[in-house]
Amino acid sequence: MKKKMRLSMRTRDSLIGLFYLTPFIIGLCAFFLYPIVSSLLLSFGDLDEEKIGFAIVLKGFDNFVKAFRTDTNFLPRLWRSLKSVIINTPLVVIFSLILAIMLSKVKYGKGFYRVVFLLPFVLGTGAVMTMLLKQGVDTQIISISNSSIIPRQWLLYLGADIVEILDMFFSSIIRILWQSSVQLILFLSAILGISPALYESAKIDGANAYETFWKITLPMVSPILLLNTVYTIITSFTDINNEVLTYITDNTIRYAQHGYAAAMGWIYFIAILLIIGVVFLTIGSYARKNQGYGGKR
Repeated sequence: MKKKMRLSMRTRDSLIGLFYLTPFIIGLCAFFLYPIVSSLLLSFGDLDEEKIGFAIVLKGFDNFVKAFRTDTNFLPRLWRSLKSVIINTPLVVIFSLILAIMLSKVKYGKGFYRVVFLLPFVLGTGAVMTMLLKQGVDTQIISISNSSIIPRQWLLYLGADIVEILDMFFSSIIRILWQSSVQLILFLSAILGISPALYESAKIDGANAYETFWKITLPMVSPILLLNTVYTIITSFTDINNEVLTYITDNTIRYAQHGYAAAMGWIYFIAILLIIGVVFLTIGSYARKNQGYGGKR
């Protein structure tokens, strides 16, 4: 008799995951593979104006050299965008985790609070968010320069520089609150999914709230921590108000520099991949360590 082939649990899980990813893989190959390859080729050249249609004339690395050596606008915009992501991503993730922990302690009205905190995500995207920012919502809701929070005498004592820094801080709080909706819901779902028996056992062993957070809560939500971090990074890089994307769009539509715009897009894409790679090496390894991923089963 032939011996039946038995798959390990890890192999079965991988095959199940591949099955659910099949529609995405088919869609990626059918609708995105050709544009991606075309964009990559276009980044090494430009459109042939003498021919009708999408004809590419290859020019080597001229577009990339222009981005790094000739263009004085691209690299500063790229650096400001990267710096904003590096600063805001930890703030958004930590803020949403703290709010999720606080909401997990609420006994009544959890559904209501979920809807309330999800509204900024529904209303504050795209054109709506652009209009709100143009009207100064992020700077006027919580502002100390108008003496509504801190008395004017104190503001005069602090000085203009300190007041400006504090206004920027409060403006960042408003933006972070608007950007934390999805992350908060995911964290809250993960926290509510932790078995209460773990907290009861820790309490019996004499663990305090600080130790419970570092030993139980954070390790158990570490996969969601990785997901929220990557989601926040991608959301920041693809935001409608991102100045790098605006600059690339202007070069494409207004100045018809399609090849150069494609080169800048690929440089931007590689920068995103590098940051996400660092996240996977740090938070991803922490999540695998605490959840037992990657081991033999």
